Amino acid sequence: MELDIVRGIVRNRQATDLLIEDLNESNINGTLFLGYLLKAADSKVITVDAMLVSEQFGLIAFIFATHDKEEVYDQYDQMFFQLESTLMQYNSLRRGRRLAFEPNVITFFPLKDATEIPSSRDGNEYLFADSTNIKDVIDRLDGFDSNLYARLQEALQKVSTMKPKKERENVTKENSLGHKIKIIEKEIANLDQWQKKAAFEVPEGPQRVRGLAGSGKTVVLALKAAYLHAQHPEWEIAVTFYTRALGQQFRNMIRNFSFEYLGHEPNFKKLHILHAWGTANEEGVYSVTSRTLNMVPVTFNAAKTKYGREGSFEGICNELLQSMNDTYTPYYDAVLIDEAQDMPKSFFKICYRITKDPKRIVFAYDELQNLTNDGMPEVKELFGVDKQGAPLVTLDSAENSAQQDIVLPICYRNSRWTLTLAHALGFGIYRTGGLVQLFKDLKLWDDIGYRKVSGLLEYGKEVSLKRKDESSPSYFDELVGASEAIEVKSFSNVQEQYYWVAQQIENDIQNEELDYDDILVIFPDAYYSRSEYMDFRKYLLAKNIESLLAGVTTDRDTFRVDDIVTCANIFRAKGNEAPKVYIVNSEHCATGTEMIKLRNTLFTAITRSRAWVKICGVGNNMKIIESEVNKCIHRDYKLVFKIPTLEELERMQLIHGDRSEEEKKIINQAALNLSEIIELVEKGIVDPSTVPELEALINTLKSRKDIEEDSE
Repeated sequence: MELDIVRGIVRNRQATDLLIEDLNESNINGTLFLGYLLKAADSKVITVDAMLVSEQFGLIAFIFATHDKEEVYDQYDQMFFQLESTLMQYNSLRRGRRLAFEPNVITFFPLKDATEIPSSRDGNEYLFADSTNIKDVIDRLDGFDSNLYARLQEALQKVSTMKPKKERENVTKENSLGHKIKIIEKEIANLDQWQKKAAFEVPEGPQRVRGLAGSGKTVVLALKAAYLHAQHPEWEIAVTFYTRALGQQFRNMIRNFSFEYLGHEPNFKKLHILHAWGTANEEGVYSVTSRTLNMVPVTFNAAKTKYGREGSFEGICNELLQSMNDTYTPYYDAVLIDEAQDMPKSFFKICYRITKDPKRIVFAYDELQNLTNDGMPEVKELFGVDKQGAPLVTLDSAENSAQQDIVLPICYRNSRWTLTLAHALGFGIYRTGGLVQLFKDLKLWDDIGYRKVSGLLEYGKEVSLKRKDESSPSYFDELVGASEAIEVKSFSNVQEQYYWVAQQIENDIQNEELDYDDILVIFPDAYYSRSEYMDFRKYLLAKNIESLLAGVTTDRDTFRVDDIVTCANIFRAKGNEAPKVYIVNSEHCATGTEMIKLRNTLFTAITRSRAWVKICGVGNNMKIIESEVNKCIHRDYKLVFKIPTLEELERMQLIHGDRSEEEKKIINQAALNLSEIIELVEKGIVDPSTVPELEALINTLKSRKDIEEDSE
């Protein structure tokens, strides 16, 4: 393992660069954190200039020596006791009353005068080093118990503090679902090398974080927000998102992190957690910015009337942007954007205007949350250009600098089987009628963790794809397995479905040792979700199980409550997750107009699952979903299909994409007319041979079916 550098806020660039050069030349391995924060002492934030964490040496904190050589001893003592005090908080790092290991402190002299300072004082030994002897000083350190390494990583990265693992004291059975999820939660407590960089690296300018759902983007964004706030409490920082339920997550995670480092709550008057839109009673990026221009923020209903539901946010952002000229005074020192894939381009341009130089805008983008998208638009499109046509924002990671474009390649939430199935259903890979959609940029398959098994990854060619082993955590194979992770269930009627799901949830809680809030029930059809939930909840109540419908029976920002099962429509579920997910009435996504939207809904619902997903539905349409699932399983969770040509992709978008209200009326009327003709034929009132249009329709459908069968 070579030296991995996580570049936080650097206050002494010259000393930092020299230390990195010396460590590399000395072949020192591990992770070097620059600008690492320790728990506050006497209300003062403690920053370690550089901290090395490795299996060989444990922990080494480097202090950059000041010009006043009399201070080096006091700084050394303060750092040692601060490290010891911080690490003593963790039971896993203690043996009896003492730490299980001794942290190391080295004062580093960039000007190569370490040997001029005596290495002992008042009976205490001190480690001083410069470029001439740093390797020797490190090599003389006592050995480190490598069994403590994972615990040390967990303690230092603070993820377990931000998102505390459940104690799960009710878990007593070795093979219960509760036992398995307890192990999984322990495994994901540590940040991987990409997450560390995304969380702590702070470039002088914008930064993009990309990854699939479940790769840790929200967690690292919360870490970064709290880190910046602790380092710069005077800064105005905004954290924004599209899904309202994320507000509760961000507030809780940032609060926990701030207690860890500051010893108290963050100052939410400086660290603003804002929905992207906002309302008359709730601040959002749009509403706050509108008021700075003495504009009355447009409500959702008013925007929907003017621009339609889908275009409402983009429409009002465009209006606001037109009112912001070059003289607008930026307010925020940093803006962090989650769910960037859901934001219109005009929103990014607004964020650019409201952020001070050097435009610290961090945006986390979910690769393929919307399967039609070919990835995040170029930053030139998002932020615009100057008067000369040059991009206002570029993402150039210079050597020896914090990265501006970070990809999180591992999906920790979904097993490889679950994610493959979600893509198969979302794209319509095994749909009888052929693909529904596919992104145009074929290189994205590699970015999102697939490898080619056979065929050609080219337009118009057959290909077989499978998840890369390194893109999925090993704990799913060890603890869950494909047959346990996924189950598809078809029912003859809704009541039978609801009874079975309620029975399963009862078993999850009573026998499988899952908590109530480990379970999420998703209703894909948002329009009917309330009435469907009111029917379903009766089956839960019959088993003395309390439930809620997020945003309906609770306030709109509450998603989970202890000892209550969460149910949600697809829009409320988005941005959230649960160990076990039940998708009910899945037949809604099988067929119909706007198939792209329907299949995106199914993809999003499946990928809410952290371990287990049950896909349930009713009737013949559910048989369609069940057939596609079985084809994917039969092919050993490979995606085997013919890649359409660009012309075919355009045609898919035209056929299966969003429809205007007028188009929907025309299609519905045509379906109604066809139903009336079928009824007349069945009653013998109309002879099909006397209706040439009907014969033409039959021939068209037969011809299309023959083409589809030939292509399979």
